[in-house]
Amino acid sequence: MKRLYFLFVPLLGAVLLIAGASYGKEGRTGSTGDTFLSKAIEMNQAELEISRMAQGKTENPGVKEYADMMVRDHTEALEKLRSAANVSEGQVPLTKEHQEIYDKLARLTGAEFDTEYMSAMVRDHREAVQTFQHEANANQGATTGRQKPGKAAGTNDAAIAREMLPTLQKHLSGAEQITKGLGDSSTK
Repeated sequence: MKRLYFLFVPLLGAVLLIAGASYGKEGRTGSTGDTFLSKAIEMNQAELEISRMAQGKTENPGVKEYADMMVRDHTEALEKLRSAANVSEGQVPLTKEHQEIYDKLARLTGAEFDTEYMSAMVRDHREAVQTFQHEANANQGATTGRQKPGKAAGTNDAAIAREMLPTLQKHLSGAEQITKGLGDSSTK
């Protein structure tokens, strides 16, 4: 029995040490899986990469203007989100879903590309608006909000969500209008 005790205690200590180090690391890097900031960073990265592709592939002036706006706005948003999450620069890998969209768009050209790109922008921005609205309402009226490990004092996910929400709503509205216009022009 004594022998098992001497094996168990060091093993338990090692597990706790590793778990504590992992928790601290996640808090500092912002790589905590499904947190609001990590999801927002992933979403922004996807919008940015897909829209960079659109800048080079589309010949439609309205779609090109939209893609330019997306790259500009999501680059700025990504910088803010990374700063809030205390995450260093670097590309976040696309989720499986966004990689599939990216790969599909890479194979398309012309009006077919424009239609699929704008449809993806509508879907993604509906999800983003819903995600940001949920976070904005999670701490409605709070000025300091909940603190997460490793974050600078005063950082507040709800405040960030409220700040970025109007831009996302503008992106959604623009995508819906362009998509409707593409549908109207393809039926003539």
